[in-house]
Amino acid sequence: MAKNILLVHGSPRKGGNSDMLADEFERGAKEAGHNVTRIDVGRAKIGGCMACEYCFSHEGECCQKDDMQQFYPLLHEADIIVYATPMYFYNFPAQLRAFQDRMFCGIAKPFGITQTALLFCFEDKDATRADPAVASFQVASEYCKQEVLGTVVVNNVYEKGAIAGNPGLEEAYNLGRSIQ
Repeated sequence: MAKNILLVHGSPRKGGNSDMLADEFERGAKEAGHNVTRIDVGRAKIGGCMACEYCFSHEGECCQKDDMQQFYPLLHEADIIVYATPMYFYNFPAQLRAFQDRMFCGIAKPFGITQTALLFCFEDKDATRADPAVASFQVASEYCKQEVLGTVVVNNVYEKGAIAGNPGLEEAYNLGRSIQ
């Protein structure tokens, strides 16, 4: 049965390494027969959650009228959410964090997302530098009661295209292809 996958790209840099990871995941997921909707939150105008709880008294609607409004319907249609992102200053980029914070509205009007995955790349030569960010992703997934389908972590890539030929691309493809 085809799943609706929301592929959330968190980098403001077009054509970069996380974009390439997303491309491979998307190719694998589509070959497996799934519907993939890709959004680029890294270039979207999204303010952070204001903790005003307006969404609780307005059926999950956020009071902020920014680019996030176009993403809420997609979140409600998704079965799976996959994050493809670089690491900025040893964490997720601010643009992706704002998107995730604004998913708070999903408490008031729950999303049907039951599974998730992470495609993560960064410059540092030490692969363990990603561990805290990956742990944060895992804790958030547990909180949201989302099964983690997998994580692909690729280090030592920075310049556009540096990931070309890296086994992480095949891992991303295989992860997309493996979704049932």
